[in-house]
Amino acid sequence: MMKRIILILISCLSFASVQGQTYVYHEGRETVSHVLALNFESNFDLSVGVLRDVKRPFDPDDVVMAVGLSSFKTVCEQPNIPNVIAVFVGEEEFYSAAESCIGQASAVFSGAPVALRLQVLNSFWEGRSPIAFIYSKALPVQTEAIRVEAERLGRDVKFVAVEEGRAASLRSLSSALEESDLVMSAYDSELFDSQFSKDAIRQMFQKKKLFAAHSLQLVKAGALFALYSSTSRKLEAVADQLQGF
Repeated sequence: MMKRIILILISCLSFASVQGQTYVYHEGRETVSHVLALNFESNFDLSVGVLRDVKRPFDPDDVVMAVGLSSFKTVCEQPNIPNVIAVFVGEEEFYSAAESCIGQASAVFSGAPVALRLQVLNSFWEGRSPIAFIYSKALPVQTEAIRVEAERLGRDVKFVAVEEGRAASLRSLSSALEESDLVMSAYDSELFDSQFSKDAIRQMFQKKKLFAAHSLQLVKAGALFALYSSTSRKLEAVADQLQGF
């Protein structure tokens, strides 16, 4: 009888320790979701499902990994999703979007901190004109903290908050380039869509200006440099977070 009671208790404890299900959601790109799910299963031994319907019911311990800012915003708006991990988002845009999250939200950020990027830039760039730091007007950039770090390095930063719309954003960029030989970008998914990225690279090339970008993709397109972490490292960081749920 005692052995039977012990076995029942062990079974109950095992059942209580079962974690919730993890899902990956990439809005409009289900193929990418499948690839990421397979990556987690093969490299981290984590069972990850592909989420198609964000309005379906979830258990309290379930976790949704939202890929990109648009997916994160969509998931945040759902009252039925208890836990969200955002990936491939910048720090500033995450905190801005997370204000509307109903469930618990965390993230693995893309792009290096601006202070670190300034330090690396300062180690080799000898130009003394102001650094034009561009970002969309809606992004809550910590301008004072950036200014303090720049001043510590003996640099001057001109902040350029870009209005919405292609024409307005290009005018803002053109104006910034009149006073600076180098532009630094925030990790800003809504500003740096594929079209603006191409326009910005082209305009800076034509005016012989330098671009300290926030991603490897922009460096491949012609930017001077960027600090970034690899996709595999980001996914490893996400896996570490998932182990904590």
